[in-house]
Amino acid sequence: MPKVLSSAQIEQFMEKGWVKLEQAYTEKHALAAQDYVWKQVEQRGVIREDAQTWTQPMVRINENYNTAEFRACKTERLINAIEDLIGEGSYIRRAEPIHWGWWPVNFSHGADREWDVPTEKWHVDGIHYPQFIDSKEQGLLMLCMFSETKPGGGGTLLAEYSHNIVANVLAEHPEGLSVKEVIELSTQHPWLAELVGNVPASDPQLSRIEHFMNKVTVDNKGNRLRVVETTGGPGDVILGHPFVFHAASQNHSGKPRFMCNNQAALFDKLNLQRKQDKDYTPLERSIKHAISE
Repeated sequence: MPKVLSSAQIEQFMEKGWVKLEQAYTEKHALAAQDYVWKQVEQRGVIREDAQTWTQPMVRINENYNTAEFRACKTERLINAIEDLIGEGSYIRRAEPIHWGWWPVNFSHGADREWDVPTEKWHVDGIHYPQFIDSKEQGLLMLCMFSETKPGGGGTLLAEYSHNIVANVLAEHPEGLSVKEVIELSTQHPWLAELVGNVPASDPQLSRIEHFMNKVTVDNKGNRLRVVETTGGPGDVILGHPFVFHAASQNHSGKPRFMCNNQAALFDKLNLQRKQDKDYTPLERSIKHAISE
């Protein structure tokens, strides 16, 4: 039985490729962690109390942290929600520290132009290891929030149902692929090809926001493809499917956005050949469903 997530939330994860876990850790602890990251930002000449120093649209801190502030963010609620999706006892960090990072601190990325759905930087994670349909290295995509992120405030964009497209690509290549190859093959799908700008717009009369966010496109396998913008407060975590396409968005809020992109690696590979259907984890079940259609 799930310990944290509802059956509706688990269904959303399997179908759409993501679910939001509100208050995975407390707002108080999230803001304390944000304070720690601010100190690292200030070492780069960007002063918290002096907005005139906020001249860089994005301050990237390629570091992982395991300080007292971050250890307080490793909660049973977060761990149990992760294992609701990947299987009880499967999370490799349950008994080990979580290393929180890296940090693309978004001050005003894209604020100099109208907010839109980008063509660039759409990807799946996993640059450091070969991709297999049963890989254990990623587990889940975790978007961990340490500041309030409202619409237009730089929240990560997700392409719902795209995890099903990637699952089929990987099923067709049991020898394994690099993440670059996964992206190249997946974006041959007509909707993804249009999203990343590889083909002209199918309906030039529609803006990209109208076409990709306000409209659902149903492909020939029944995938209800749509781009969504993640929002939330300090302490919220987006638990995403390891195969879901995502991209950075523009920050028009005037406030810096603090989040890190983490992973929930597993001890063992996924098992896609279990004896009974009831034994599959939600992550395994979602992949089995995608490649069986």
